[in-house]
Amino acid sequence: MAASLFVLFLCVYLHVLPSANAARLPPGSSPIVETCKTVPYPESCVGELGQRLLDIQTTLASVSDQSATIAGAPGQVDPKALVAVALEAAAEAGSVAASVFEGKLPGFNTSMPDFQKCLANCTVTMKAAMKKIHGASAAIKAGANDIAKTLASRAIGDVSSCTLSCKELNGDVRLILQQSLVEFQKMLQIAVAFISKLKPKPGPPPPVPPMA
Repeated sequence: MAASLFVLFLCVYLHVLPSANAARLPPGSSPIVETCKTVPYPESCVGELGQRLLDIQTTLASVSDQSATIAGAPGQVDPKALVAVALEAAAEAGSVAASVFEGKLPGFNTSMPDFQKCLANCTVTMKAAMKKIHGASAAIKAGANDIAKTLASRAIGDVSSCTLSCKELNGDVRLILQQSLVEFQKMLQIAVAFISKLKPKPGPPPPVPPMA
């Protein structure tokens, strides 16, 4: 089933690529698919990040002929922009989990002992993880790739411990939390993998030696 969805998405994605780009590629391939093959969860990478990146690129291209310098040309892959959309996707998934932990989603019996244990361990942890994602996003924009990677990796660790605390839950709340926390970790692992591939920001030029 997953393979079928992947093929379906690939066909749709290839259909919307500019014809000039498609003509230069082997049949059945695309830049985003080939790039996502190099990181964990390639199907999630293509399915969740490919369209997000394309939407950003086409929006930028509609207002500026310099858009390729910001997020790459439509249909092409800009690694830094791909990290940004992965962090964005992780933040969205994390927001769903945070809403449950903060009691903002109605209909859940938060007085159940299993839920209380989950809340006690995860409310603060999830907030900390979300702060790390925002910090990682800021670090990427500044070219501080190592800092971004450290923060994203620590956010994965935060949520891993939270997932263990909530494993005894059942019903709708379990499904919602499990889906959002798994998606959160997937997107962060993809982001960390792409951050590792980014070239470091060039340092300042060496000082000019004094004239003799």
